[in-house]
Amino acid sequence: PETMRNYLALLGWSTHESQQLFAGDELVAKFDLACCQKNPATFDNQKLLWMNGEYVRRLPAEAFVERALPFLEKAGLGDAPRAELSRALRLEQEKAKLLSDAPVLVGFFFKDPVYDPKAVDKVLRAPGAEQVLAGLAPALERIEPFTEKPLEEGIRRFCEERGLKPGQVFHPIRVAVSGRTTGPTLFGMLELLGRPKVLERFALARKLLAQAAR
Repeated sequence: PETMRNYLALLGWSTHESQQLFAGDELVAKFDLACCQKNPATFDNQKLLWMNGEYVRRLPAEAFVERALPFLEKAGLGDAPRAELSRALRLEQEKAKLLSDAPVLVGFFFKDPVYDPKAVDKVLRAPGAEQVLAGLAPALERIEPFTEKPLEEGIRRFCEERGLKPGQVFHPIRVAVSGRTTGPTLFGMLELLGRPKVLERFALARKLLAQAAR
């Protein structure tokens, strides 16, 4: 509702500074009929989507969770633990443009990932990617605790020991556990998924590659 109020107000009206986004009652305070224009307004769906994304990203974390819940429930994710849903949504909030994006953004935390064919071809089938997953799995078994900072330290150490650039390791990890090339911070994502699920996803990705190679 904040987005629509903001957007509709700007159809034929603007501040002297051409301000685009308004917080709380700021719009009401600044609205002035003297600044209305006679030229016909153009409804720009792309601008509306951009504006909605700005408002979604500015929502307090708990407000974002509350507003996203109906969409998660409709997608069959309503039974996921509330604390884990909240953490997943907070990790992905910066990527959201619509509240209805929530199930797509966080679904892989709670269900097996749907692998993007382009991501598989570009990243998982890249030379050395399968070997990275095979070699990294034992290293992840030893990382304690399985939290963001130790994970980053351990995975970067793996890169150094193997003489690999971070991207050669980080990208296969991301695609293996989420099915896509974009998402939240890598190490925060791994922490929330947890060791058992991360290792299961590694095995799932390697199985996918093995089946495709037959």
